[in-house]
Amino acid sequence: MKNLHPKYVFVLLIIGVLTIQAKAQNVGIGTKQPDQSAALDIQSIDKGLLIPRMTLEKRNDIKNPANGLLIFQSNEKSGFYFFDGNKWSPLSATEANSIAAANPDNWSLTGNAGTSEATNFIGTTDAAPLTLKVNAARSGLISTVNGSPTLFGYLSGLSTTTGINNSSFGYLSMYSNTSGSHNGAFGYGSLQNNTTGNYNFAMGSNSLLNNTSGSFNMAVGAHSLILNSVGAQNTAIGTNALQSNTGGSNNIGIGYNAGYSNANGDGNIFIGANAGFNETGNGKLYIANSSTTTPLIYGDFSAKFVSIGDVDPAKRASANTSGGYNLLVKGGILTEKVKVALASSADWADYVFDPSYKLMSLEEVESFTNDNKHLPNVPSADEMAASGLDVSATSKIFMEKIEELTLYMIELNKEVKALKAENEILKNKIN
Repeated sequence: MKNLHPKYVFVLLIIGVLTIQAKAQNVGIGTKQPDQSAALDIQSIDKGLLIPRMTLEKRNDIKNPANGLLIFQSNEKSGFYFFDGNKWSPLSATEANSIAAANPDNWSLTGNAGTSEATNFIGTTDAAPLTLKVNAARSGLISTVNGSPTLFGYLSGLSTTTGINNSSFGYLSMYSNTSGSHNGAFGYGSLQNNTTGNYNFAMGSNSLLNNTSGSFNMAVGAHSLILNSVGAQNTAIGTNALQSNTGGSNNIGIGYNAGYSNANGDGNIFIGANAGFNETGNGKLYIANSSTTTPLIYGDFSAKFVSIGDVDPAKRASANTSGGYNLLVKGGILTEKVKVALASSADWADYVFDPSYKLMSLEEVESFTNDNKHLPNVPSADEMAASGLDVSATSKIFMEKIEELTLYMIELNKEVKALKAENEILKNKIN
């Protein structure tokens, strides 16, 4: 028998092995037990599989490439490419330096070109919410359920369950909200602790931060209404405006630190930087540009009292409670017209002409003025200095004296006429 060359023997052995493995419908290279799920199982601990390498031009010269055909492109955007039945596509987005390169319908991490607003968009084609996440935590939500909430910012609106028609933008904005509805929060921590409050609007870092169930509040400015928890219908505009309010309602603070210290007061209005900074009561009005207790304009709604100018608080109280006045002005008032209304006709001096009016004789008036140094029924200078001048009352007194003077003049006129008549008689007798 003729001896076979060793290389032919080796080839025959390889063919035999492959034939045996082929009968089992899978082939193993480097293993006698190829994986049953693989048609070809290649195993090695120090060598790899070398895929055919070619240029872009040679790749494009392949006639009728099979679906799934794999090559390694050596130039241009080098990397592994496979034929997907219609075109050559990179095996991974990294190799093409773009997700979009794998599929023109994908969005690229480095931007897309040739897009159309009519057909290209980021979103969903059904009613499913669109969610954005950072570190696996929701950081954005656009939804058609629960009144179509719009939430953007890390952990923004995270706890919302049944609340509807809410919008929040910013880290932790509206974080604890569960059933509160119709709220808007814009800024870091805005409305962070709100749970059930409704119809609140917060804009600015930590605005309405601690609100839980308070409703119908508006806070615009960093830390505005930051401590409010259950107070309702408050309006704070400006950094730190109404900052200390926790349970007060129906307050308005406009300006930096306006109404800063008021915690539980109701119905206050503070306008201006630091206006009413130390006020803690109810129903007060401050218009000022500092924390002074004597603001340009001060008001007490319950007492229906207003003061203008830096009026001392003690004088304000005296004028309102003791004097019964509703307006106190420090300094002069310049106006082109003043009209004083009378409560009734009894506040005017026409009673002087009533027949029952007791008109003092001029001798009595002279005696009174000698003793008192002022006319009867007219306040003394000391009284005027102490209590001020009541325009209405003083006008009545002036009119009383004018009418009394008129009566005196009428009486004197009668006496003059009588004397003239007597004088005429005497003249005729003499002649």
